[in-house]
Amino acid sequence: MKWKNKGHEFDGVYENIKKKTSFYLFGAGDYGKQFQKAFKNEIHLIGYIDNDEKKQGNELGGLKCCPLSAVQLRENEGIIVTMSQIARIYPLKQLEADGYLKNRDYFIIEEFISVWNVYKYDKVYFSSISFLPSTACNLNCRHCLNFNPFARQFYIREWDELIRDVDLFFSCVDHIMLFHISGGEPMIYRYLADLIEYIDRNYGDRIDTLRTVTNGTIVPKDEVLKKLAECNVEVTVDDYRDAVPECKDHFDELLHRLDEYHIRYYINKTDKWIDLAPERTDYSGWSEGQLEKHRELCNQSWQELRDGKIYSCNYASYAAVAGIAGETDQEEAYDLTQFTDTKKKELIEFRLGYTAKGYTNFCKTCRGFTTENSDGVRAALQIENNKNDSTVGC
Repeated sequence: MKWKNKGHEFDGVYENIKKKTSFYLFGAGDYGKQFQKAFKNEIHLIGYIDNDEKKQGNELGGLKCCPLSAVQLRENEGIIVTMSQIARIYPLKQLEADGYLKNRDYFIIEEFISVWNVYKYDKVYFSSISFLPSTACNLNCRHCLNFNPFARQFYIREWDELIRDVDLFFSCVDHIMLFHISGGEPMIYRYLADLIEYIDRNYGDRIDTLRTVTNGTIVPKDEVLKKLAECNVEVTVDDYRDAVPECKDHFDELLHRLDEYHIRYYINKTDKWIDLAPERTDYSGWSEGQLEKHRELCNQSWQELRDGKIYSCNYASYAAVAGIAGETDQEEAYDLTQFTDTKKKELIEFRLGYTAKGYTNFCKTCRGFTTENSDGVRAALQIENNKNDSTVGC
């Protein structure tokens, strides 16, 4: 999105939010549960909307769940879309088809959280941030969204670099719903447990959910599990057993050890990923306006924290690290060392997608998370002969 009115881009959005006295949450999954937990004492929640028929008619967290067709939205009621960028592609089309308007009738979770807090409380509240200590991985997935198959070598960060980034981030950000430590495969990074321990000890009271992820093929050592057990952290265990059946025993053993150490986790079973297709896409001939529109229509909502900066699109920054996105322009990153208390709304606007350029260089070779790119590809499909010399290490 083009940054035209710095510090005031969401003035009108907040005015519309204030007109609402009650809200439905569209999406009764992970994001919905996190939002309900964070805002249960802030706003009145009517119930959940979800397309999953198994959830409809049930109470989830004390809120009744229904289909969108059952909702008759009053003027003082709104909808907050509480889904991930991929999951929300079809629901946004549903809302549009039913005549609902964005930022009048419905609001996106990332925008609602940040706008509510910065306008009402003068607090910088992020919905999420992606933090990668390393891109090193024991798998070699064809459609890896870190673009590891394109990289000549893994990107591995030193301890001091990580701590500088974490401390700088929390000197600017008051609170965050989800601090996500990703990869690569985090469980093979030597400082993972120490990093989680440091974040939890120093900033845990400012994080709703501290989370890391694993591909389910690595069983951490006892000293790692012990540290994780002492922290308020949860682990997403991706279930790729169909793609890498040789690791099935390690998946089962991992769950057993997590249970043994009473570490919170949930299993993410997915058969399909989205393919951003950088090797087959060429929008380099597009005009500035076309590229801005392409970025605006993309439902990509994550940003990366790295080297004292927040990058406007985490996949663009991953591609830059992998060497397939060219140089990262200054407009694509927000330098946290330049942040002051007078720039709170400015920082929020950047986090919510506003940049001076309106797109990233990677937009020229990325299909994006758009309605036209909702077709899935097989999850965790392995490539032989990884140029990083990593094989499936179970």
